[in-house]
Amino acid sequence: MDKFTIFILLFVAFCGKDVLCKRRPVKKDDGGKIVGGNDTTIQTYPYQAYLLLYDGRDYYQCGGSIVSQYYVVTAAHCLARIQTIYVRIGSTNSDSGGLEYETSVFSSHPFYDDTTSDYDVGIVTVAEGMTLDGTNARTIRMVGYGSDVTDGETVVVTGWGATSEGGPTSQTLKVTSVPAVERTRCDAILGGITTRMFCAGFTEGGRDTCQGDSGGPAVTGDLLAGVTSFGYGCARPNSPGVYTRIGNINVRAYIAIMTGV
Repeated sequence: MDKFTIFILLFVAFCGKDVLCKRRPVKKDDGGKIVGGNDTTIQTYPYQAYLLLYDGRDYYQCGGSIVSQYYVVTAAHCLARIQTIYVRIGSTNSDSGGLEYETSVFSSHPFYDDTTSDYDVGIVTVAEGMTLDGTNARTIRMVGYGSDVTDGETVVVTGWGATSEGGPTSQTLKVTSVPAVERTRCDAILGGITTRMFCAGFTEGGRDTCQGDSGGPAVTGDLLAGVTSFGYGCARPNSPGVYTRIGNINVRAYIAIMTGV
């Protein structure tokens, strides 16, 4: 049976006021996206991967970015206590189409801290290699060592996550764009923002990644600049989302060592 069609009862943890909520992988459900986003297609964002993760008891979902025929970059917190991952590429729909690969080979950054979300990056390995046709599935290039986002720079985020805080996830790929927020200003708002992170969001809220978007791409220009990591709720005013910064030397070096990219 196609693992992506298995019906799992909806469970999305409620994120109360002033409570830090990682973009945790959510249990797979059968319902409706990035907050404030629009429907899009995999042909527009062919580097996007859908991850269905099994911990021996439940199925969860996260996103990822294809960086080579063999590797998907995602968030380390998606991989905690996971046994098996089903990777779907080349499909706008999270539950069907494209190509599916099963793997139990993955790693997290050795400095990843579950408490602070620092170094929240991991690698999923598809040993047999994924078929990348260049139209529905292809790699995305990453930013270079030391690269950083600038205040106000447009960050494009995609995924199949919740469409509202505590709401259902989406079966159709969604996209939105949010402006980067200067790091010291974000740290003053949220606290705990390190140089391995960057923030993005509107002062008035309304657009954001949410639960289920974890691990998905944050793109500037045509380069992978970040990985969806955490935030306080979803799309709240004065509460930007936080992304793992690919350009940080220690983050970028980990990816290069693990993938050769």
